[in-house]
Amino acid sequence: MDTKISLRPVFNEKTILIVDDSNLTRNLIERVYKEQYKVLMAADGDQAMQIIDVMPEGSIATILLDLNMPNVNGFGVLDYFREKGYLEKIPVVIITGEANASVIERIKKGYNVAAILLKPFSVQQIDSTVTKAINEWNK
Repeated sequence: MDTKISLRPVFNEKTILIVDDSNLTRNLIERVYKEQYKVLMAADGDQAMQIIDVMPEGSIATILLDLNMPNVNGFGVLDYFREKGYLEKIPVVIITGEANASVIERIKKGYNVAAILLKPFSVQQIDSTVTKAINEWNK
């Protein structure tokens, strides 16, 4: 009897949404999580808002969100998420090259985000930050 074993990766039913206009950043983060999660990507805030609006509630494990993007920037997305109540339901990790203290303060005071990760970052930093954000959020 010849039994074949499928080696196709088993996806967690949860999804990670990566929102960044940089292909390099999106692809790097996708490589880190593609074996554990379904990974969706958006190149700007407008795409991110369209994606999140059609996702079933509870299906997104986390969102990694860049601040500087064309069309709708990260702050526009954060405002939209806050208005829709998504910031209370989904951990958002900000990924940004903006190390400006006023930008960081604006994020911390105005939005319920799980973490802020400054670019450039390593695979280890991405993984530890995202893992911590998901685990803390689900406590």
